Amino acid sequence: MSFSNENQSLKQLIVLGNGFDLACGLKSTYSDFFDYIYGQKIVNDTSPNNFWYEIFKNYKQNSIENWADIEEQILVQLKNIASLYNNGLLIEGKGNSETSSLLHKGYNINNNHYLTAESLLLNCYKVKSEKESQNILKNQLSILEKDFKEYLISITTDSFYSEIYYKYYMKSKVLNLYIQLCNSSESHNSGFILKLKELTKNSRNSSKEILDERISEIYQEKNSDENLILTFNYTKIRDLENVRNIHGDLEKGNIIFGIDYDKLNKNFEINEGNSNNNRTGNDEYKFKNAPIEFSKSYRVLENGLTSTFDISSDIDIIKIYGHGLGKADYSYYQSIFDSVDLYHGKTKVMFFWSDYKDKEKEQIHKDFVKGVTNLIEEYGTTFSNKDHGRNLFTKLLLENRLTIEEIPVNELFLNV
Repeated sequence: MSFSNENQSLKQLIVLGNGFDLACGLKSTYSDFFDYIYGQKIVNDTSPNNFWYEIFKNYKQNSIENWADIEEQILVQLKNIASLYNNGLLIEGKGNSETSSLLHKGYNINNNHYLTAESLLLNCYKVKSEKESQNILKNQLSILEKDFKEYLISITTDSFYSEIYYKYYMKSKVLNLYIQLCNSSESHNSGFILKLKELTKNSRNSSKEILDERISEIYQEKNSDENLILTFNYTKIRDLENVRNIHGDLEKGNIIFGIDYDKLNKNFEINEGNSNNNRTGNDEYKFKNAPIEFSKSYRVLENGLTSTFDISSDIDIIKIYGHGLGKADYSYYQSIFDSVDLYHGKTKVMFFWSDYKDKEKEQIHKDFVKGVTNLIEEYGTTFSNKDHGRNLFTKLLLENRLTIEEIPVNELFLNV
């Protein structure tokens, strides 16, 4: 690994996911949130008549993949509801008891569909239209967003968590500095690592101001790059310019949940010439009238989260850290890669990973490599020139424009 040459100026786009916050010690996963909700809030308060809270109370079930993933379950449950309406198990104007009895009469309905129906019918006298149900669920989702915001505030500002947040602040500044200055995989710069380790070692006896001053000194020694930071987190790395929180900013209180727009459309359309009556066993169920109000793009626009943040074609390096690379955000990467013309251009893409989870390091690395491979190959399928799409991955490797690097957070934060 090597770091930016002080005589070479680069334009960098840094993309951060929730793994960044986790590596810095902030318990900000959906599972952490649900531990709080079902362990404290709903136990202490009256359980809300909220579809999403009824669904997510099963978040610890290992038998269902990604059960605690809010954005994944939004799509799953909207599809379940569409299926129930489509198959006449939810009928507008029918009473609660009438519809519930249909579900008990031996219909071929899986457990997830059954749970969806029961949750949707909570305290309902009559079944609403599908569109009305979607509107209700969107309003109830806003309650979930509000509670998630309150949870994040509680772990970043409450006196009980003040030390945790200070550690997060310090770690996030150091980790971001590391990401900014690493620009290739040629050699390992142990001197730089030592400087950052020394910084974290002495941080307990340093004020925030001294810490910021020392970080600025190291940054100025090593870097003259232009950095743009696109973060999927709701928290902010303070005192940095050119940062966009794409799904909302905790300080502004405008955080959102949503589904990838392309994924939503692909799941809510009927294949031409393939009606409900002639589907084969291999066909995926698809439905009309995509509920675009649940898409991330719609929610970003609705909540005024647009900005002048410019992802231009002259970006030299894209650096991605802490992101699960799940399909829910593929359209964002497609847009970024399109902007730099990844196939024909010269932009490098660096993926970073760290050993900060309760998994074997080897397995973490294996899963991450698989995620990177899937992302690049999926992006290749969007090309009109299918030959280019198929050889994109190989082309990036041959041109040394695709690398995967480990960030040794355990070394960086050894004394924190």
